[in-house]
Amino acid sequence: MKLKNLLEKVKQNNPKADLELIKKAYEFSRRYHENQRRLSNEPYIIHPLNVAYILAELNLDTKTISAALLHDAVEDTNLTINEIKKEFGEEISYLVDGVTKIKEFKYKDIQDIESIRKMMLASTEDIRVILIKLADKLHNMRTIKYLPENRQKEISQGVLDIYAPLAYRLGIAKVKSELEDLAFEVLYPEMYKKFMDKFMKFGKNKVQREIEILKLKHEIEKDLKSKNIEVKVLGRPKHLYSIYKKMITKNRKFEEIHDLLALRIITDNIKNCYEILGIIHNKWKPIPGEFDDYIAMPKVNMYQSLHTAVIVNDHPVEFQIRTKEMDELAEEGIAAHWKYKGISGSKRFDKKLSWMKEILDWKRETSDPEDFIESLKVDLFGDEIYVFTPKGDVVNLPKGSCPIDFAYQIHSQVGEKCHGVIINGRISTLRQELKNGDIVSILTSKNSRPRRDWLKIVKTVKAKAKIKQYIKSYEKIPVAFMKQKSPLKKDVSFSTIKINGYENADYKLAKCCNPIPGDKIIAYFIGAKGFSIHKISCKTLNLKEKKRRVKSDWKDFTDLPLKLTVIANDRVGLLADVLNTIAAASTNINNAVAKPIGNDLFECNFNIKVDNLDHIKDIISRIQKVRNVRKVFIDDS
Repeated sequence: MKLKNLLEKVKQNNPKADLELIKKAYEFSRRYHENQRRLSNEPYIIHPLNVAYILAELNLDTKTISAALLHDAVEDTNLTINEIKKEFGEEISYLVDGVTKIKEFKYKDIQDIESIRKMMLASTEDIRVILIKLADKLHNMRTIKYLPENRQKEISQGVLDIYAPLAYRLGIAKVKSELEDLAFEVLYPEMYKKFMDKFMKFGKNKVQREIEILKLKHEIEKDLKSKNIEVKVLGRPKHLYSIYKKMITKNRKFEEIHDLLALRIITDNIKNCYEILGIIHNKWKPIPGEFDDYIAMPKVNMYQSLHTAVIVNDHPVEFQIRTKEMDELAEEGIAAHWKYKGISGSKRFDKKLSWMKEILDWKRETSDPEDFIESLKVDLFGDEIYVFTPKGDVVNLPKGSCPIDFAYQIHSQVGEKCHGVIINGRISTLRQELKNGDIVSILTSKNSRPRRDWLKIVKTVKAKAKIKQYIKSYEKIPVAFMKQKSPLKKDVSFSTIKINGYENADYKLAKCCNPIPGDKIIAYFIGAKGFSIHKISCKTLNLKEKKRRVKSDWKDFTDLPLKLTVIANDRVGLLADVLNTIAAASTNINNAVAKPIGNDLFECNFNIKVDNLDHIKDIISRIQKVRNVRKVFIDDS
């Protein structure tokens, strides 16, 4: 690599680029690194020159490329940030300083976690810091063979766990794929060799298939041209680590991976993409389950493309169909925004960085390195799912997420007030794992609040950070402020039953007969727990001692808060029907919670306010007529 190569690449991308700035940065760096050599015995300047070239391939601006040429000078020579600032200005010195502060890490203790945090913090201020670091890591991985074996493995593990996922989340496919393949070779040399042998054998034994693919390329170009659709058809690179992961996750053999042979079709607009998809599916038989629409539902790193696999001459072939801008964003990721949108002011650009800010929020809430790293891995590189709001908006979540994650993704206040969920029209629990395509509706209540046990089931960094933040502030409230319950006395304002001679006595409604307002009732003394209230006709009551029975009746009440319980067989729309029935009886509902209790049964609890005895009787009578309802009773515990 020579300066000449770098300048040609920069000029090719931007004929108006400030090449003099790059030359000045190169000469400055070469002078300070003059007596230094790498382990390969090459002059040290070869490394910053290669890092700069990688960034030039990503179409980065001249200031970023100049900072890349200087990125090691402060750490490895006697050059200072102030001197760089004086010679090259504030912007370049900031980038160099940001990269200098990112130390090599193994993330085994707090100091290493702090290094990761610094890298992300600097990146939220200027993402070019992390782009320079990724290019630096990529060139170091290309020359890693000169390091001791144990050091090679440490660095490669960090690449798979942190750097490659970062490149993925920033949408830089070519950097991510090369980092993975290089780390794969170091960490699993035998597996890598085995894959290479298979890949070579696959190629040598399938020369005829490669000829067919070339014919296929010309055939599809001809078909599309006849329909006046301008396209560029390319062979798609095949990466060993991605094939290895697909074999593991999909439990398939090497030969069964559909994108071993693949074509990429690049066209002018989105309308053409879908038209091309239809032409391909009409011409060849699609493979079931192998179509993905990432244009309508972009990946979490904003990747967009149509993916499909078809059978051509008895062999599977994958097609990727996208626009030119989608292709450049897929390969260059966030770096491509310099070409289309500039450094800031793009909503897509801001969205690409929002996850990084969420990770930093979570870091502030935890000092446990393992906890932080596991959360980091989930958000960086975990498999993702796509779920929908009732209005059809798409929400991306890590695989394994629950409705609480979904609620917090919609808005922090929705997360804090969520107490139930309807998934695909059916009542479900907040612990239910969400799946691709689920339609999720969150039920909220002003009386609900986050619970500590939610931290055991949520997956997203955002949900964990917000739950911890709430609990931390909530626990500052003095205990005396909290409502206390007396185990022996009922609060007068909440009592619905009067027991002769025992004012405000503690009681519960018997589950054996579930008395409701209007039923003739009697109290049965059960000792320290007070009384159980039965219907006079209850068969269980007839078996009990008569001397423990005490006359009782329903109170004549007004504006009384009650907890109403409904047991029903689950069905689509059940909760909605019960809610509408209660509302139709001119009743205010303060809270609603639903949970499964086994055998396809759900228990729905409603906190309501009723006007009088006739009002509650009317509500219960209406609910009993709702389809699939088995029991309705007042829970006065």
